[in-house]
Amino acid sequence: MERDDIDIDFQKEGKADIILDSTVSLIKRNLPISYVTIKHLSVVIPKLGYKIGLTRKGGAADILFRAFVSETGKTVEIKYYEGINDLMEAMKKGEIDSAVVPAMSEGGESLEKYFEKYNIYIPGSCGAAIFNGKDKEFIDAYNLGIKILKEKPEEAAKFIVDNLPIKFPPEFIINTMKNSELNVHRPDDYSKFSELVNKYK
Repeated sequence: MERDDIDIDFQKEGKADIILDSTVSLIKRNLPISYVTIKHLSVVIPKLGYKIGLTRKGGAADILFRAFVSETGKTVEIKYYEGINDLMEAMKKGEIDSAVVPAMSEGGESLEKYFEKYNIYIPGSCGAAIFNGKDKEFIDAYNLGIKILKEKPEEAAKFIVDNLPIKFPPEFIINTMKNSELNVHRPDDYSKFSELVNKYK
């Protein structure tokens, strides 16, 4: 959008100087989490109940949530839905008490915060694996992206939607980014997180 010197390629294989993915997927792919890029992307709404709805079985939020309830001894019943609309409809009908969803609106509590209560460190929702000394280039480009998202949210959201392999409405991107924490930084020791991902993937 503002930079024409960066090539973006959406795929799970191959090599690149910078690989962006969920922190869960980076661990599953045996890649380092060089930087955390987004925190608090997945939230439990309205609060943790007994019947929990999720989408994407085997996805990052599913793996983390199953790890949380298992490691903390919570008793829950998990139900999976095809998409976010089906999930929210199930909540309206009372089929589930809670849902794990992207931070599309204010409210709820992030998965990271649930883990924090039990002194388990989760290095954010999304991260970057950096190779070939491209740290500065990545940080500069990422911070520029955050600046554009804040200053031109509609234009930035359209650019993101146009380039994503999975299509979302622009409003979804705007609201999710607004309610998440965008801040590129080095993670703390995430060895326990790696163990959990590999155990519950």
